[in-house]
Order: sequence, then C-alpha cells, then structure tokens
Amino acid sequence: MWVSIVATIKIVVSMTWFIVIASNLTMGVAWHRFLAFFNIYYKRNADGGHSLGNLPELLSHGKPVDFDDPADDDVFGLGTRGDITWKGLLDMTSCTECGRCQSQCPAWHTDKPLSPKLLIMAMRDHAFAKTVETENMVGENAPISLDVLWSCTTCGACVNECPVDIEHIDHIVNMRRFQVLVESEFPSQLNGTFRNLETAGNPWGSNKNDREGWISEMDFPIRVVEGTLPEDVEYLFWVGCAGAYEERAKKTTKAVAELLHIAGVNFAVLGKRETCTGDPARRAGNEFLYQILSKENIETFTQVFETRKDKGTKKVVVTCPHCFTTIGRDYAQSGYELQVVHHTQLLNQLVREGRLIPINKSEKSLTYHDPCYLGRHNQVFEAPRELLNATGVTITEMPRNQERSFCCGAGGGRMWMEEKLGTQINLNRVDEALATGVEEVAVACPFCRVMVTDGVAARESQVQVLDVAQALLRAVKPNA
Repeated sequence: MWVSIVATIKIVVSMTWFIVIASNLTMGVAWHRFLAFFNIYYKRNADGGHSLGNLPELLSHGKPVDFDDPADDDVFGLGTRGDITWKGLLDMTSCTECGRCQSQCPAWHTDKPLSPKLLIMAMRDHAFAKTVETENMVGENAPISLDVLWSCTTCGACVNECPVDIEHIDHIVNMRRFQVLVESEFPSQLNGTFRNLETAGNPWGSNKNDREGWISEMDFPIRVVEGTLPEDVEYLFWVGCAGAYEERAKKTTKAVAELLHIAGVNFAVLGKRETCTGDPARRAGNEFLYQILSKENIETFTQVFETRKDKGTKKVVVTCPHCFTTIGRDYAQSGYELQVVHHTQLLNQLVREGRLIPINKSEKSLTYHDPCYLGRHNQVFEAPRELLNATGVTITEMPRNQERSFCCGAGGGRMWMEEKLGTQINLNRVDEALATGVEEVAVACPFCRVMVTDGVAARESQVQVLDVAQALLRAVKPNA
C-alpha cells in the first residue's frame, strides 16, 4: 500500500513538472538541460570548433539565395519571428542565461545597449510569445533595437565563451542582412562605404591606380602580375585595401615586402587588379555587394592560378586578418580554395628556417594586441609572439590576451561607423595597454593599428604602435 502511495506521488509530481514545462516554453533554465547537447551537436562547424571565422551563407528555404535569379518568395535574412530557423530556435532555447557572453562583450563593457545574453533572451521571448505588437525582430516595438543591432563588432568573444555553442554573430548578421537588403535601415555612414566599395572597389573610395603607389617607394623591383602567375613565383602577396591606401598600414606592406625580399622568397602582387574582398560589406549585412566583390576576386584568382591545380601550390600571403578570413574561409563557400597564410605565420616560418636572422636585438618593452580576426576567429596566437620573442623585446601581456583579447572596435563594419554610444572601445583597450607600462604596442592587423594609434594619440601618450613585421625588420636590418 505504502509503495503504491509513494509511486502515485512520484507520478503526480513528475506529471506536474512536465505540465509546467510544457506551459512555459520560454523557461530557458529548464529547457537548456534537454537541448544543450543537441545545440552543440548541430553547431555550424562540422569540425567541432566554435562558429567563428567565415559567416554562414544567406539561406532561404534551406538553400543559398541566388542573387542573379532570386525566387519571388526568397527571404533575405532574419526579419520577422517567422524567419527564425529551427537551429535559431534551438540556439535560443539552449541559453543557460549564465552571462559569460555578456562578460566578454566589448560593446557591453563600453556602456552600449548590446548584451549578447539579453539579445538571445529577447529573441527567444519574441519567438515563443503568444501575442506580440509586431512580428518584426528589429525596430520600433520590436525586441531588438537598431542601436543594439549595430553595436556589434563581430569580435566573436560571445561565441567563444558560450558553454552551449550559441551562434550569436550568425543571428546578428542575419538580422543586419534583412535591415540592409530589405528595409534599407542602417547607419548613414555605411551609405558612403557601400557606395565606395561598389564604385571604387575599396571602402575609402580611393583611385584604383593608387593601389600600386607604395611600389615606387621600394628600393627593389616588385613584380606585378598581369596574367597568370609565373611558375617561379611562390607567393601571391595580397596587399589589401588598407595595405595599399592607409598610410600606417602601408608601412606594414613595405616591411613585409622587404622581409620577403631579404629571405629570398619569390613573390608578386596584383596591383590594380585587386579589389576589396567584401569583408566590410558582408559583416555589415550587405550580402548582395559581398557576392559581387567575391565573384570578381575569385575570377581574378582563377586566372592568376590557372596553371596551378593543387591547392598547395596556390599560395597567398596577407597582412590583414579580415582578408585572411574572407579569402581563406568565406570564399571556400563558393567552392574556391587557396592556401592562405597571415604574414606573421610566413615570417615566423622564415625565421625558424634561418632565412631571416634577427641580428639587431631590441631591448624595448612591448605588449602585443591579439586581433579578433587573427586570434579568436582563426586561432593564430603563437606565430606573432614567437616572432616578437626572436627580436629580443620583452613582452608584457595585457590581462585580456589571446582567446580573451579585447576588441579594438573596428570589426563588423564598425571601422566606418561613428561610435556615438557609451565610451570608445579602442580607448578601453588602449588604457589596458598603457597600464602595462611598455614602450611599444605591437599589432598584426591594419584596422587594429588605426584604432590603437588613434587611442594612444587621444591619451596623449608617447607609446609607439607598430606592426609585428616592422619589429622583425628592425631586428633583421639595422637602421630599418
């Protein structure tokens, strides 16, 4: 009898629990216990890594959107709660509300309205609400404001920290896609950026002929590829927009070129044949413009490497982590793969092989800033540090380094947007760097260099900002 009573009580309690859960589908603290495993299993990257690096393709009804011939019922991004995919719903209901993503977010740390945790919770509540004021995901009376949406730098800190592998950036970019492609609702500064990318092939709107301007400043000839890459050329040096036009980034370009020349590496550049990879357009939601730019570059690469069939012979070296990610990972979605290396990786290899020998050791104190798109997004942490150690400098790490490096504030198209809300992200990072008491800050990204240099100037500090390649050239070539 007592056994029957106890069993009945257990059954009643269990059924009550299931009824409560079924009646409250947004009880994330309970639901994540069931769904976290499936969310981790079905994450985007098949290799088991975080959903960082390349962005997902723009899908409609489960298939990539064909911008050349879109279907009448194609959906361009995430605009309403009805556009949320099953994976999106799984993401949102898997959230444990632990706040680890929020604790690492540069936007949240600088008093901006974006919290990755609150964003996912707001999307979840809107998706499962029985009645809503609007079906829209973004905008007036919607769960996500425009200020929240455009505060993201796509640095990846939230995705990296999430214990259940929620793909915050994918959702943010998909909402941006809808705002740009359908609503035309985006920060006004991006109008100029998109126009420059479309008409001039670079975000600054500079003349295409000026891409080769830095070449005349070198003391040795630089080969410019006009057709197919000659067989004796080992690497195609992708200079990038910043490396060709931005004065501070041009110093990195020239340092890398000189180091490759000293090491005896045969390389060539595309010169005027280069155009923007499309990274700013894609991360800012303009997938249509990205597709145009990427197709143009893939056609160029196809012609340049026409005689080289194996991926291992199609070698490209870049100085920009954003180009590194886009060419190396985003372009693979179009079925075109190259062997892309960042300049710190190649230069480190050359030092290891004894082809570059640091003879003029430096005694300077230095801290290294990990770029988000080189570090978190691509897991390149050791090569820059090994290079710097080889030059003799004393490295003092900032508290937030490597996978937990703090963003400079330029990613996700933010490089070309005004930062009106809260405090400036680059100043937060620069303050951390200056607190180490070093003489120099080393970077490995042209965007980071701009942001850190501007931050140091704003703080009226005498600390010098330089690229890792410049530090190596100083050690390899005295009086460089």
